[in-house]
Amino acid sequence: MTLNQRTIKLGRLFMVAFLLFYALPIATILTKPFAAMDRVIALTLLLGSGLIWAWFWTRIAGGPDGRFRWVAVALGSLLIAGFTLMTPPQYGSLFVYAVLLIGAAFPWRLALPLALAAAALSGVLDVVRGTGLLQASGDVLNDALVGAAAVAGRLLIEANQQLSLAREQIARLAVGEERLRFARDLHDLLGHSLSVIALKSELAGRLLKRSPGLAEHEVRDIEKVARDALHEVRDAVSGYRLPTLAAELAGAREALTVAGIECRVDAQEVTFLPAVEAVLAWAVREGATNVMRHSAARRCSIRITREDGEATVVVVDDGRGGTPEPGSGLRGLAERIRERGGTMSAAPLPHEGFRLRVSLPLIPVGQGSQPQADEGAVAKQTA
Repeated sequence: MTLNQRTIKLGRLFMVAFLLFYALPIATILTKPFAAMDRVIALTLLLGSGLIWAWFWTRIAGGPDGRFRWVAVALGSLLIAGFTLMTPPQYGSLFVYAVLLIGAAFPWRLALPLALAAAALSGVLDVVRGTGLLQASGDVLNDALVGAAAVAGRLLIEANQQLSLAREQIARLAVGEERLRFARDLHDLLGHSLSVIALKSELAGRLLKRSPGLAEHEVRDIEKVARDALHEVRDAVSGYRLPTLAAELAGAREALTVAGIECRVDAQEVTFLPAVEAVLAWAVREGATNVMRHSAARRCSIRITREDGEATVVVVDDGRGGTPEPGSGLRGLAERIRERGGTMSAAPLPHEGFRLRVSLPLIPVGQGSQPQADEGAVAKQTA
């Protein structure tokens, strides 16, 4: 059970309700033949110890007055010891209250020896007031067991609190991971689609006067890309979208052609697991998007192979190369690849151009056998 504020409050009230056991000694003092002064002193000791008990459970145990726990334990134990010495052996002992205070007040490494010492002290008090050795030994054993139970209860409460904190931390981490996934997917989806829309819009603007028919065709393509992007964003929000290589290769070819970049695709007719194909498709999309945005290239080639237990995507252009600053797209792609146990390199070529290379193991990390490919996950050759 989670220790929320309501549970803590109920637990404190339950412990305060233990004062109901004071009814028997109070009735004994009022009905048995005690001297008037002894009766007043005994009732005063009981009242004082009861007030300290209530103060401890409402204000000290996990409350704002925690710094006074030593004071409460010492005073409560002293008052109960005084009352024990005043009462005849047949009326029993209330020293178990002192043992409970000790067990609940301190960390277990300190509370356990103190509780055992208090249990031994209760036996000494019993002997001093004339209790038989056998009964005194029973009281010591009872108080020791109660003290050990109080220490164990404190440990359970602390473990419950740590578990609640860990659960909250896990929930926060899960939310953060989902936010990263969502941001990564939105970047990959919208970055590519908006780049295509921008390029087609520029082309439609240039064609508007000299070739209205072609301009109208480009505008229709812009509408289609926008609608597809909206659909993809909705799928990403639902968390169900797994891009396919065939769709991404076709989209990359179309987008690069619109940007005036000659695109060559070399993809083997092979099958992949959906999770592997999705990462390869993201790599194709990110590579094509970066070529359109940053390379100023004239030609681009996309090659997909499967050999030696690995699937590989290589995107090469003949643009200006250079050392890129990794953006959120490449970082997101790198995260996806690491999750599948793969590798990624993105670097300029020696003379000109840039190359993105992604390799993924076909055997999932931690498994020793080759998984069967999903029949629907096909990388079509679109050369």
